[in-house]
Amino acid sequence: MERTAIGVLVPPALGHIDGCFSITFRDLKNLVGFSSSLSAVSIDFLIKSTGKGDMRGDLADKLPLLEPLSGVISRYLALNCLTTHYAPLWDEVFDPDFADQRWSQPDNPRLPQDFWSSLTRDWTRHCALRSDYARRMALVEIDVLVAQALGLTLEELLLIYRVQFPVMQGYERDTWYDIKGRIVFTNSKGLVGVGLPRKGSRSTPRTRITTPDGEGTQLRREGNFGWDDLWTYPAEGADEVAVKQGGTPKVPDGTVITQWVTDDTLPGGPRTVERTYTAPFARANREEDYRVAWAFFADTL
Repeated sequence: MERTAIGVLVPPALGHIDGCFSITFRDLKNLVGFSSSLSAVSIDFLIKSTGKGDMRGDLADKLPLLEPLSGVISRYLALNCLTTHYAPLWDEVFDPDFADQRWSQPDNPRLPQDFWSSLTRDWTRHCALRSDYARRMALVEIDVLVAQALGLTLEELLLIYRVQFPVMQGYERDTWYDIKGRIVFTNSKGLVGVGLPRKGSRSTPRTRITTPDGEGTQLRREGNFGWDDLWTYPAEGADEVAVKQGGTPKVPDGTVITQWVTDDTLPGGPRTVERTYTAPFARANREEDYRVAWAFFADTL
């Protein structure tokens, strides 16, 4: 696991068999403020450093209850309020400041730049962050905002990440996003079935590669393709640019990868769904994103 503390924001009428530790608050803003800070790596590190295997005893009493910051809770709610079950919570906690939020990377094409300005008190499915890249960036920005609220420095946040989260670092180094922010490949063991397999085989989903030839026509190939058919990792002694980019693509920008997979996550039984990924593909660098977000929020808060 890449995290020690794994928090879940659950709606009313949901129960559990005491396999986890649940906390409730009289004030919903305090609930969201506490829960959102629990998703930050700095608080995760605090819990990790205690050596405890659960939240029982006095551990919960030792965790900080931060002031509900609009920048933090807006991102946290956008990550969690995915269905109508969370509409009452959204309505209760919504703040007009949510619509004034901005991404720390306003020129990043993989982020929905108009997301924040479109938020309203009335919950709709568009009030939730749904692309892989945007959800990751919201967590990155929560990490920075919580660290700043705790009085940490940027170097302390970076040190916590470097020393205490090696699994997360390994996943970040080999998770790739398409231009629309969807994960096209990841080595994360917690995201089985997300994106393409590393290598194509007879047992992997049917895939189509549609490549523009630059002359107004398209070339199509169908088969059981994998990530290795789309990307070449840098060889030993590769040039600096290839190393920084993590390799070189085997397909040009604009290439569309279509994948047909069996989805058995909804009532009604298995069904075939179509997923598409559009080149160019790129990794994200958490340390660089921390630096950019730190400077952005230091200037705007």
